[in-house]
Amino acid sequence: MAPPSLLCCKGLLLTAALSACWTSKAVAGPSVEAVPPSVPEGENVLLRVDNQAEKFQAFFWYKGKRAFEEFKIAHYETASQTLKRGQKYSGRERVYSNGSLLLQNVTQEDTGIYTLETFGTHYQCEITHVHLQVYKIVTQPTIQVQSTIVKRQNAAVLTCRSPDPGVDISWIFNNKPLDFSSRMTLSPEKHRLTIAPLRLQDAGEYLCAISNPFSSKKSNPVHLFLINFAH
Repeated sequence: MAPPSLLCCKGLLLTAALSACWTSKAVAGPSVEAVPPSVPEGENVLLRVDNQAEKFQAFFWYKGKRAFEEFKIAHYETASQTLKRGQKYSGRERVYSNGSLLLQNVTQEDTGIYTLETFGTHYQCEITHVHLQVYKIVTQPTIQVQSTIVKRQNAAVLTCRSPDPGVDISWIFNNKPLDFSSRMTLSPEKHRLTIAPLRLQDAGEYLCAISNPFSSKKSNPVHLFLINFAH
């Protein structure tokens, strides 16, 4: 029989009598689920191990798709109940003996693929991947307008400013969703509202709201005043 594989069995305290690590297709490997699969920043998420057909002899967690030492978060050896931290361990991780991994106070940098490498009773290797999405809590937008006092029949351009990419933008007029007319146009990203020509019914309070799947915020109101042409 071939000697133990240093590549596959890295980190394990094996004796020479143990079989080499191998990947078995006959044994169903564990499955990993992110609970919940998408979270806002600051929350906790559990990378939960299911379908565990047999007790692990050892397991490794990695940040990323490759089971390389430089990407290792931690590894656990069941016999000695030993936990060893890797280069990607941040102090916010908690490793459970069943293979599950708890990520606490997550940030957007935690978004991505996580890899679980397990070794079963006969030291067969199984590799499983799971994806986690962390969303940013949006910041309050602002409305920029050249002037809040505009003459009738002229144009007004209101711009919703947000530092957050990929957000949905909506417009609010006098505390109701803006009822768009033929005189109103939006930029493709919906961040710029142009009204031309202005009429008296366009005077009032404007807000913009931004949102992502986990949060939303409104800007402070901007009041648009209309005046007649000077005689």
